[in-house]
Amino acid sequence: MKKILCLIAAAIAICSCGTTGKEDAKPVASHVILIGLDGWGSWCMEKGEYPFIKQMMKEGSWTLEKRTLIPSSSGTNWGAMMNGTPAESSGIISNADHPNFKPLFLTEHNAQPTFFHVLKEARPEAETGVVCEWGDFLNYADTLCLDYYKRAKGPDAVVEESVKYIKEKKPVLFFAHIDVLDSRGHTFGQGSKEYYDELPVTDERVRRIVEGVKEAGIYDDSIIILTSDHGHEGKGHGGTTMNEMETPLVIFGKGIKKDHHIEGTVIQYDIAATVAKALGLTNIPQSWRGIPIDVFE
Repeated sequence: MKKILCLIAAAIAICSCGTTGKEDAKPVASHVILIGLDGWGSWCMEKGEYPFIKQMMKEGSWTLEKRTLIPSSSGTNWGAMMNGTPAESSGIISNADHPNFKPLFLTEHNAQPTFFHVLKEARPEAETGVVCEWGDFLNYADTLCLDYYKRAKGPDAVVEESVKYIKEKKPVLFFAHIDVLDSRGHTFGQGSKEYYDELPVTDERVRRIVEGVKEAGIYDDSIIILTSDHGHEGKGHGGTTMNEMETPLVIFGKGIKKDHHIEGTVIQYDIAATVAKALGLTNIPQSWRGIPIDVFE
């Protein structure tokens, strides 16, 4: 049923989403894999231990100044990464399972036009999936345009399920969400020993997912995006301190500049536009406001 609905979406997309209707450009890569680390703030990068991520920064492009939307909440910012839309347009200003006020744009699924939706418009046969630790993440992904989605119980289960899915299905677009850093921040606080102790463990989980991409035989034709929704101030977030609003972004893989510090402005909704460019998608929804990030060779 999901695939049938997405096939219908491809036929009526221009009317329902306000897309450009352009033909696709040549993709930079055939696969985009996103790994989202909830609560991973840039403030931890100076003292934290993350050897694999450091190596990927050298092998790709990175910034520690990616800016969240306001409020610096999970729903607002995971949503913006996928739907390319500012909060004042999407209506998503909390972790609620529905917009907090009337959105300016909705698809035929009564949802924001995410990059999953855009991909399915252009290529209905393209495999898409999500594995998440925080179940509410799925509220912002438009599950009607996902071939596979699962909430995993714990960060190691996210890794296991993600690797299994990637190896079996070789998705065109996949998002793995790991929540444990956010939990450490809320429980023990920004800068706590418990938070810092979790960083090398999380680093290893990221490595294992990337290794799964290699084992699937698609690494050389993939772009991998490592990102976050927000940081922390004390034990919370949602405000406007830089500890809450500045998050790391690391992008590496096929066609990506190496050892490149991204100096331009990067905002959460630029992720969606960057994914679209990576996959050669030009049917950009009218609601999107992001621009592709300066990472491509």
